[in-house]
Order: sequence, then structure tokens, then C-alpha cells
Amino acid sequence: MRRADQVTGIVMLVFSLTVAYTSWQMPQRVEFGPGMGFLPFWLAVIMAVLSVLLLFHASVRKSASVGNPFPAPRALLNVGMVIAGLGAYIAVLDTAGFAVSTVVYIAYLVSVVQKERWLKSALISLLSTAGLYIVFQILLEVKLPKNIFGF
Repeated sequence: MRRADQVTGIVMLVFSLTVAYTSWQMPQRVEFGPGMGFLPFWLAVIMAVLSVLLLFHASVRKSASVGNPFPAPRALLNVGMVIAGLGAYIAVLDTAGFAVSTVVYIAYLVSVVQKERWLKSALISLLSTAGLYIVFQILLEVKLPKNIFGF
């Protein structure tokens, strides 16, 4: 694991330095605020610092035996269920609309994947969807997909 962390640290350091150099070539400031190179540059700087920390940590620690690095089969099943549900959510989003699709998807995540009671999952899905609707549709005025009934 130590060698893998060292290789990962070097690859990420080279990548972050490349991104920092490239984004430095873009305008850092425009008339009313940060330019298009501002965010990628500082994200690359943060990534470079984290890469150096990973390299340092991997070089200083003693090699320890690591067990199976892969997750348990149950965890992989949960990941598969989340991805399958997300695929279904994306497939029906334009037809069923944001509100219906999101309520059903969050209820699926909470009740099927996390195995919570249906009442709790219904409450969480309704409140989460309402919160997302308020933030995006009302406060940010983002057009969310609607179904044939208008919601």
C-alpha cells in the first residue's frame, strides 16, 4: 500500500502542477470578479499540497500488511443498487418531473439501500425534495423538469 500511495502522490502532483500551470495562463481576474483561471488554479494548488502530504506520509510510515483492499460484497451490492437507481432516476426525470422522480429516488435510497422504515423514508424524501425545490426553483430560479401535471 505504501508503494501505491507513493505512485498516486507523484501522479497527482504532476497532474496538479500541470493544471496549475495551464490555469495560470488564463485570466485570473476580470472586471467584476475572478476570471476563468482563478478556481482551477487554486484547486490545483490545494491538490498539489495534498499530493505532497500523501507522498510524505507514504514515505515516512513503515510498510504494514494490508488485508483485502476491496469492499465487502454487500457494500458492492449497495453501490450497484445506488447506480441502478440513479440510472432509473435519470431515465424518468423528464417524463415524471423533478418532484415525483426525486421523491421516489430518495425514498428508494433510504428505504431499500439503507433499509429504514417506510414512514421515515417517506418523510425524509418529501422534506429533501421540498428543500431542493425551494433552493433551486424558488431561490435560484432554475427551471426544473415538470411532468404533464405541472409538478
